Amino acid sequence: MFGALKPFAFFLGGSASVLLLAIWIGTAHPAFVALLCLVLLLAGLPHGAFDYHILSARYEGPAFAFALVIYLGLTGMTVVLWWLLPLWFLSSFLAYSAFHFGDSDWPDQGDLRKWAWGLSIVGLPCLLAPQTVGSLFAVIAGISEVALLTKVAGLLSIPAAALCCLPDRVSNGNHGNPKPVLLLSYAGTCWVAGPLAAFGCYFACLHSPFHLTRWQRRIQGTSMRSIHALSALVLVSVVGLVWWFPVAWDTGLGSNLDGSVLRYTFLALAALTVPHMTLLFLAKR
Repeated sequence: MFGALKPFAFFLGGSASVLLLAIWIGTAHPAFVALLCLVLLLAGLPHGAFDYHILSARYEGPAFAFALVIYLGLTGMTVVLWWLLPLWFLSSFLAYSAFHFGDSDWPDQGDLRKWAWGLSIVGLPCLLAPQTVGSLFAVIAGISEVALLTKVAGLLSIPAAALCCLPDRVSNGNHGNPKPVLLLSYAGTCWVAGPLAAFGCYFACLHSPFHLTRWQRRIQGTSMRSIHALSALVLVSVVGLVWWFPVAWDTGLGSNLDGSVLRYTFLALAALTVPHMTLLFLAKR
């Protein structure tokens, strides 16, 4: 079993680092929240920037231009839905993310196993820290009616995590199931450092590296320089939007720096993630 854990050492080491940082500076410190938001952005940008290479590998000429327009259109649609229907959008986004996490992290397993993993990632923080997650959801969506959503996600994580812990054959070909140790580390980070820290660690140290490694193998000749250049371009754009949003649309969030940073970080990630998840769903099939 522990031999199968070697590919996941980065995630386990990241979890330990986050726990030490949380103990050192405290989870309520503004610098801790800002650092987590920065980690999410820096991990997510190369993750999403690779979509350009996936699109260019699948489409050529006018078809590529059309696909790029659709991709950018989904980004805009995400912002509009988040603005007009925040609770519906948040619920749908969490459900879609759960499938995406399982489909991306364990591509060779059945749909039930994929859903179990994704629901564990989304739901365990809701189970272990419902008040904190509820507050995060309320800040992200800008509404207060999130208690039922948090409770349902937490309850679903119980059978999902149990299924993840059953014996299986992992996708890297080694016998054993590393998921119990990974989920234990994830839950421990959530319990001590908070749900945002646990998800940030998972996203930056497990999900994103899995994604980049797998697609670099599938699409030969891709340069990480172009990925970093695209990431830098998007980062500058995101910083500009975050700066412009509170100025152009005064919603009162400017008085709460932590809430504003968290809300617009999530909006930026969601706007990049929805077209990303849609593209991967189509590309894999």
